Amino acid sequence: MKLDANMLKLVVNQAVFNQTIGSKVSEWDKEKALIAPPKISLEQCSSQSTAQYKADLLNGDIGVDLTGGLGVDSYFFSKKFKDFTHNEINPNLSNVVKHNFDLLGIKNVKFTNVEAEKFELEASTDFVYLDPARRDAVNRKMVSLKDCLPNLLEIKDLILAKAKILMVKYSPMLDIKDSILLLKTVDDVLILSEKNEVKELVFILKKEPNSEPLITCVNLLSGQDAFAFHYSQESQVNLAFREPEGFLYEPNASIMKAGAFKSIAEAYQVSKIAANSHLYTSIECIFDFPGRIFKIEHVIDFDKKQIKKFLKSDKANVAVRNFPYSTEEIKKQLGLKDGGDQYIFFSENHKKKKIVLICNKIQNTLK
Repeated sequence: MKLDANMLKLVVNQAVFNQTIGSKVSEWDKEKALIAPPKISLEQCSSQSTAQYKADLLNGDIGVDLTGGLGVDSYFFSKKFKDFTHNEINPNLSNVVKHNFDLLGIKNVKFTNVEAEKFELEASTDFVYLDPARRDAVNRKMVSLKDCLPNLLEIKDLILAKAKILMVKYSPMLDIKDSILLLKTVDDVLILSEKNEVKELVFILKKEPNSEPLITCVNLLSGQDAFAFHYSQESQVNLAFREPEGFLYEPNASIMKAGAFKSIAEAYQVSKIAANSHLYTSIECIFDFPGRIFKIEHVIDFDKKQIKKFLKSDKANVAVRNFPYSTEEIKKQLGLKDGGDQYIFFSENHKKKKIVLICNKIQNTLK
């Protein structure tokens, strides 16, 4: 039997879904009869680890996901509420999710197909979740709060008039400080990374928030502790600089995105090697530092001949921080390929001198 183009597309989409859903949502992998959603729904959905982390912060009687999509977030949220609503404007996608939830044994979820802006919340709603669309009509990625649909700035007050907590997921590209100023009622900000890659910015809004949002940096699946701070705290830290010796530290991606460059140094008693390098050092090893840790073997000047004396092979892991040459330019100059067990950082010290740090990685939990 020859399949037409549309049928072939559905078959291929289902095959891709079957192959990939387990890596994104392991709890769903055991159920082999799930129906695949449109490709973009799978691409944009939360992973199990990010959805589970968010859900573990919650509990209550009534919860609503106004932009339900594939339903990964709704699936985990529903376990924390007596009654939950998955609202998805696309009725076909909504039917797919309902079918899948039935197979997965989720019985406390109601399915609706209303525009998020027009959804009628109950006065006793405990929790509302939003994952605004970040693409326009021609599929271009949008970053600004005002460009996302629904526009949270237009509906947040209406939601918070009835709901105790409003949680919103945004793109990692969003400017955190600007968004806090625009949203005004932010109580917490979560920066969620997986395998040292920022996946989600999550803003938690309340009608009467704390006077200043708490910024929590989380690197999921790393075994490392979350790091939390306030921006007022960051601005008040008197930063210490020192020459690199002993050990070198690179904060994880969530901390870098948050801009906790001073707070992390104070919390873990490490010194920055330069104002704009975002690399830190200490004589004794701080094994629980939330990021990558390296043993510094040599600190040398930026000199091609001198560097080559310390190379073990033609492979090395090259990184540049606050340096005039790119990683690719340096690898070309030195004839290096990616790989090996040497880590070489090209940066500058606090005296603005170009330096090269040749290191070995301490095998902590962050890859």
